[in-house]
Amino acid sequence: MKNYFFKCDISGIQSFIFNVPGDGAARELKNRSIYVTNITDDCLTDLNSFLGIPNNEDPLYNGGGNFYLKAKTDKPEKEISDFIANLTEGYKSQDIFPYIDFVENKGQSISTLFDDVNKKIQKAKLRRPLSYETLDAKQPSVPDRGINTINGINGQVPKDKKGNVLDFDGIAEQSEGDEKLAALKIDVDDLGDLFRGRDEKDYKKLSDELTQFFDAELSGLIRAGTMEKHIYTVFSGGDDCFLIGCWDKIFELSIAMQSKFRKFQEQLKKKIKSLPDKEITFSAGIVVVHPRYPMIRLTEDVEEALSASKRAEGKNSVTVFGKTLLWEDFKTSQEVSCQLFDLIQKYDEPKNLITRIKSSDTGLDALQRNASDGKIYLPKVWRLKYYLRNVKKQNEGAVEKLFEEYTTAIMDTFMAACRGEKKSSTNPDSYPVAARWAELLLKKKDNQL
Repeated sequence: MKNYFFKCDISGIQSFIFNVPGDGAARELKNRSIYVTNITDDCLTDLNSFLGIPNNEDPLYNGGGNFYLKAKTDKPEKEISDFIANLTEGYKSQDIFPYIDFVENKGQSISTLFDDVNKKIQKAKLRRPLSYETLDAKQPSVPDRGINTINGINGQVPKDKKGNVLDFDGIAEQSEGDEKLAALKIDVDDLGDLFRGRDEKDYKKLSDELTQFFDAELSGLIRAGTMEKHIYTVFSGGDDCFLIGCWDKIFELSIAMQSKFRKFQEQLKKKIKSLPDKEITFSAGIVVVHPRYPMIRLTEDVEEALSASKRAEGKNSVTVFGKTLLWEDFKTSQEVSCQLFDLIQKYDEPKNLITRIKSSDTGLDALQRNASDGKIYLPKVWRLKYYLRNVKKQNEGAVEKLFEEYTTAIMDTFMAACRGEKKSSTNPDSYPVAARWAELLLKKKDNQL
């Protein structure tokens, strides 16, 4: 008998899942997501049966349209290859297609096995024969996949009182302030480095623990925040997640997830001693849109936002409203947005307080861009200070504190740029993000804001 290492990689997932019509998009999106999971599970079950592996034996990994499987069999390689060809035959006329291949396991490290089988999968993708059916591939008609029967985080779908899936319009209506949706995509930083060099036992443990976080732990956070009717899970598991929901709840949940993950990774390093000492982090992208925004464009936008966070020095960041912030700076944005909201809603400050902070001429955003380039125009700073001090007497202390914190952030950035440094103690981008955050919160109060 020989040992083999298998991989299944489903291609075409993004265009298949997200190219949905506007009406009924939420239900259809989940239906297609489940369909992809069903393809993976069916292929795994059939392969296990062919190889004689018990169905209750877990693969090394199964999630996100992929699985990895170690197996021992006396079947010759040609017979295995023929079985795989027959197994995938039914998908050849579809855009969505499961590529399955394998390598012989001769005792290589788990990292080497991954590299070898991934190379074969890439070659298989290049060798896929092009026929009229392939070129004219169509998205399959997906019957109801039993959304209400899905357990765990991937069954987290807001429903009405009758148990029907709420569409995105209905979810957005529950938002605080402006009736907008937000998409959140999260991905663990430097995942390859985490898995590289681990033995099989530690690899499996790491994979299982990350899956646990992005399933049970995330589900717990949603329940703890009573967000079941506000958060829609597109997918979650492995090392990442993609959520859509009320914009305010998505912002709140992202911060809660980062705090929870920080504690989780501390415990993880105690369980898996071979992990590096440095902090394990994740990055995120957040995009706020109208509930009828095309899903295919939304997934592209949130992917771009996530990529911006991944390009930041040190990663461990979130990109929102076109600004990339460390998580601590995003928490500062949350605090400042609450201050701005209270100043306007509770203490009757004019709404153009927010407009000034966002201004492209004299506001914080423009000053931050200049300071980052090693330039600063003090007259503009003092004009803004004069404006911010032109407030109601009872609010002077709060506004003065806000301005002093802003000034410090601007000057820190300016001095860091002068020294040729990329970092400063505080990121002034927190303030325009906070202004936009407050603007969304106040939207229902005044449609002109």
